[in-house]
Order: sequence, then C-alpha cells, then structure tokens
Amino acid sequence: MAIPNNESWRYAAPNAVTAANIAAGFGSICAAANGRFEAAVYLLVLAVLLDMADGRVARRFNATSELGQQLDSFSDAISFCAAPAFLVQRALLTELEGIGVAVSITYVLAGVFRLARFNLESDAHGKAAKTCGVPTPIAAGYLMALALMRTQISPQAAALVVLFFAGLMISRIPLPETNARGVLGFAFFIGFWNYMAVVFRPNWYTVGWWNVWNVVILLIARAQERKLRAEVEA
Repeated sequence: MAIPNNESWRYAAPNAVTAANIAAGFGSICAAANGRFEAAVYLLVLAVLLDMADGRVARRFNATSELGQQLDSFSDAISFCAAPAFLVQRALLTELEGIGVAVSITYVLAGVFRLARFNLESDAHGKAAKTCGVPTPIAAGYLMALALMRTQISPQAAALVVLFFAGLMISRIPLPETNARGVLGFAFFIGFWNYMAVVFRPNWYTVGWWNVWNVVILLIARAQERKLRAEVEA
C-alpha cells in the first residue's frame, strides 16, 4: 500500500536513520581497506547506535512497516556482516591467505542466513522477548574487539573466534532480546558501557570484564524466565 503524502515524513524519519546506518557500515569498509582499523571500528559503533535508534524512532512516530524491516535487514547485512568480516580479514586474517578469506566469507554467509531467518519468523511491528542465535550486532562487536586487539591475538585464534560466532549466529540457542526492560534492560545498559570500555581501552582486562558481564546478563535472563514459568504454573 502506498504511503499518503502527508504521512511520508513520518515514515522517512526511521528510514533515514537506517540509511545512515548503511552509510556508516560502508564507511567502515572504506576505512578498513585503507588500514584505518580504529576508525573502522568507531564507524561500526556508530552503526550500532543507529541500529538501536531506528526501531525506537519508528515506534515513536508509529511508523513501523515491512519496508522498514527490510531496510533494517539490509543495513545489518552491510554493517554487521560484511563490514566486520572485511575488517577482521584485513586486520588479522591476511596472513592466513585463502583460509582467512574463507573464514570471513563463512561469517558473512552465517550472518545473512540469520537475518533471513529472522525476517521470516519475526513481526515487523514488534519484537519478541527472545531471539534464536546471537544477533548480528553482538557478533560484530566481538569481531570489532578482535580488530582492536590485533597485536595481542594470533590470526589462528582470531579465525577460530570468527567461526565460533558464525556458528552462534545460525544456532537455535534462545537468547534474550537486547530491547528488554526492567532489571534485564539495565543489565544490557551496563553491558553496552562495558563494551565502550573495550572500544576505547582495548586490553584483556576490559575484554574479560565485558565477557563476565555478558554471562551475568544470561544468568539474569534465565532467572527471570524461571520466575515467569513458576508464576504461570502456580
């Protein structure tokens, strides 16, 4: 159905945010191609922030749509699949030659597969409390951390991490959505700032604490699920 003219700006707002996400992802690829790996990571952090914003803008203006969902999926494919895979290939996997390229391609394919599956199983006008497999922005965050820690990790270990998260993206492991509220939402908020510490102070201490907190988030989500199940059964 065509959008009435007087409604076009309402729908244009979230789509403009998504377009900015795509631009940030492509800019990251350009930066990585020129060896500017920190700049590439910062652009992907911007893409993450824009990805968090577009859905909120759409709901704020009551402008959710199937078109917006498709655009969001395309932006994720660029910013959280192709861009981080290219970044880590340039920053760490060039020594592995063809194997490094194959590892990066595997990550891209896994991410795109997850996005396609998500589109088939999700509602364009809302989000479920859970998702199957690691979301592409979360997996991209780990590849970005690899690029930042490139002098402290071997190409072989980096390749294993990339393949591990490729597998997690296409897995059926139930995980909480990052748009949760309450205690879990606050835990995600703290987790985001923990990741910012990794971005601006990349070392094993910040990376270690970030991963510990991710485990805490999973434990909180599991506890809330058990509590809800007990209330339903009572």
